Amino acid sequence: MVSALNATKRLLPLLEMAFQTEQVKMSKIVQRINQLNEKLQEIDRPVRAEPLSAATRAGADLRWDTWAQDRKTVINQELALAMRDREQIRGDMIAALSKLEAAKKMHANAVAQARQTKARRASW
Repeated sequence: MVSALNATKRLLPLLEMAFQTEQVKMSKIVQRINQLNEKLQEIDRPVRAEPLSAATRAGADLRWDTWAQDRKTVINQELALAMRDREQIRGDMIAALSKLEAAKKMHANAVAQARQTKARRASW
């Protein structure tokens, strides 16, 4: 039982680091998603221009609209990829947490069993 106790004791920090690594990955992806959403909001903000301004007459509004639509398309594609990555990392993070929790339970069981063994031996 002592070897199981030592094994789980050595395993816990490694599993904790693996889980923290997945959390860091998740935070980076969430930060990227937030940045992309902010970019989309910036593009969607209306530009105040006079209806008959020189820019409107020169066709700049049409060029701006075309550029904005193209840029939105690119940002939405990046956003879709980031969301896909977030789902993949979420699965990895859940797996890491599950392993960590299982190892904690195994360690608790090994500690309890070692205590019982020690108590039985003390009663002889």
